[in-house]
Amino acid sequence: MDTASERAAEEQQWIGQIANRDRAALKRLYDRYAPRIFRFVVRMIKDEAKAQELVNDVMLEIWKGAAGFEGRSAVSTWILGIARFRTLNALRGYKPVTVDLDDSPEQEDPHTDLSQQNDREQLKPLLRRALDALSPEHREVVELTFFQGCSYKEIARIVQCPENTVKTRMFHARSKLKPVLERLGLSATDAGEMP
Repeated sequence: MDTASERAAEEQQWIGQIANRDRAALKRLYDRYAPRIFRFVVRMIKDEAKAQELVNDVMLEIWKGAAGFEGRSAVSTWILGIARFRTLNALRGYKPVTVDLDDSPEQEDPHTDLSQQNDREQLKPLLRRALDALSPEHREVVELTFFQGCSYKEIARIVQCPENTVKTRMFHARSKLKPVLERLGLSATDAGEMP
């Protein structure tokens, strides 16, 4: 897709097709979103097997609920909201296995170019250590903003809080990240400017 709006229109079309039980549309949506959902979930629960299970749960919920999608938010916002909700529910009754994410293989997003992947690969371990210093609420906002590319408005819908709360959490996250990044020899510019 050439533009974000064309991509969004395509995803809206897929959701309509999924509502009509089109398995090929679900496969296309899965191929596009499974890596993003996996990265988002595994950072929250730090268990690859459970994260993959949750990716499948999210896609099943999309299959079942596509007819109820009203289009009041972007498809990506809706999907990440489902992923967050399912992950939080899983955490309530689940004691996660602690895994060092530096040892955890990441599923690659096919839409990321090679130079970006190389830069990210070098920064991943440093950024993970910095993010581990944040509270879950602050880490979640940084994750959704920096790694998932969500706007504050989208994050507010996903985490079900006011947009100003998202902004406040990001402010505090940046304040806490700045000295950690500096100790690691990075600046916000090196890590990719966070919105």
